[in-house]
Amino acid sequence: MPDFWCNTRRSVVTKIARGFGLMAVATLLMGIGPFDRLPGARLVGSEVDAPIASWRFVETAGQCQLETRLQYPHSVTVNCWHLDGQLYVGCMNCQGKVWSHYVALSQQARIKIASKVYPVILERTTDPQEMTRSWAARWNQLGRAQPVVKAPDHYWLYRVTSR
Repeated sequence: MPDFWCNTRRSVVTKIARGFGLMAVATLLMGIGPFDRLPGARLVGSEVDAPIASWRFVETAGQCQLETRLQYPHSVTVNCWHLDGQLYVGCMNCQGKVWSHYVALSQQARIKIASKVYPVILERTTDPQEMTRSWAARWNQLGRAQPVVKAPDHYWLYRVTSR
């Protein structure tokens, strides 16, 4: 076979492979939940409709994934933890973030913990005592050195309840 034909064929195959690769990456990033710091869309997992009285099981989950704007889902990876069974989500430098804007418009959300998705209500709390206690619980959960430092002024705290 002439070199021209081999090079042309190889070029076409390479372009097709790149196209499929880009489509796969776009589907993964936009068609499912978030990936690390990249936002995603609808969360995938088995949905738990039963109300949750205690969120203590979140201790072993690590980070959670939060889906807001349920009509046209937007999801992000967030820090979540519990304090005496009450679930919390924290947000540093939250003003101006897309997901916190969506929560201000509608408190209904979905949260993924491990492989399960829970319908929830998010309520921002500004109560100083609740913020201090919750911040300390998160600080201790992460194993950070004592004493616990004060939560920064740009820190927002959301109380999460089943719906």
